[in-house]
Amino acid sequence: MVNRYAQEQLALVAKMVMRTATRRERERFDKNFARWLREEWSGNEELAIASCVDAVATACGGLRGEWGQLSGQEQTAMVRYFSMAYLPTQNESHADAQEFVVIEIRRGGFTMKQFAQYLVALFGNPGG
Repeated sequence: MVNRYAQEQLALVAKMVMRTATRRERERFDKNFARWLREEWSGNEELAIASCVDAVATACGGLRGEWGQLSGQEQTAMVRYFSMAYLPTQNESHADAQEFVVIEIRRGGFTMKQFAQYLVALFGNPGG
């Protein structure tokens, strides 16, 4: 991960997932995310998310791979988690997405579908 805030952000997301994050940690998470959008993407959230979609879809095998087997809701949850936990840089988004798949999914012993369904349950209904 090239983004200097990404390591801290990943730890904060883990605490939030486990529901052990303090108010101060949640505020830090929000500040890191806002800083990432401002510094890495010139505040353009649409561009950041589009880049994250492309990177995660590619890392998950594209439309003909596991990515194509996920519902829109599951894809949205995967991109949401990746963007807020990894804070990918423009130059490293694809490498960060590969790392995300290996560390979060493969080493965790999940299938892509299982992990995506877990994220949907975690976030509620992020796709609408």
